[in-house]
Amino acid sequence: MDFNLQHKYRKSQINGTIYVTTCQTLAAEQLADLESGAGELFLTRIHKRSTPDHIMQVAIELGDVYMLRFKIDFSGCSRGYAYLQYIDVQHKALALEILQHRFRVARLKVQVRESRNRKTLVLNNVNHLTPLQVHQELRLVGHYIKLSVYEYQPQRYIYLILYRNNDEAALAHHMLRTRMSNFGANAFIDWLDKGQPLDKDQPVDPLSTDCCVQLPRNGHALDLEQLQNVPDCICFRI
Repeated sequence: MDFNLQHKYRKSQINGTIYVTTCQTLAAEQLADLESGAGELFLTRIHKRSTPDHIMQVAIELGDVYMLRFKIDFSGCSRGYAYLQYIDVQHKALALEILQHRFRVARLKVQVRESRNRKTLVLNNVNHLTPLQVHQELRLVGHYIKLSVYEYQPQRYIYLILYRNNDEAALAHHMLRTRMSNFGANAFIDWLDKGQPLDKDQPVDPLSTDCCVQLPRNGHALDLEQLQNVPDCICFRI
């Protein structure tokens, strides 16, 4: 990392992502907002030889960065895209207006877009597990925020899994794809806006339902009798 950045930011790598994160101590409420993806920008068309340092040298001209998630391939080269957040989420509007021009001045043909911050996955065609068994399998992969379960046919369910942010959802998506055999031969996982749509009789916004059952964080199963009075869906929170 460039000497001018190393005292304000720390760099780490997890699988195919290089993280450049602020060293500042942030208030708990502000940190929770940023960790949920607030103010996130999507950077695309990054040259394969570009590095996180190249991106950061330009990005910090507009303000303090909270996190850069820079995607790389097996050879360590850029996969062409990254995600950027400023500590002050109000910088998002300014960045959308002028950051792309700043990159061009620096001879980086990076395009700046608003991130969709996708964080909901769809799990379907799980035919041999109960919803609580699915919950326990999901907990082996990671912590989700909310699991909504819709019965579209007798004992046939669609599962909507909400994660804290796109980063955690993407990691879960990757890990779940490697564990699909645990959910059955025909099971599949996809993003909500790409997966199989819900039945037309289901609510337009399935994640807005309030019929949630609180699950213990230690992963112990609940008695199914506790779920009998839920009218339209089963929704788990942890």
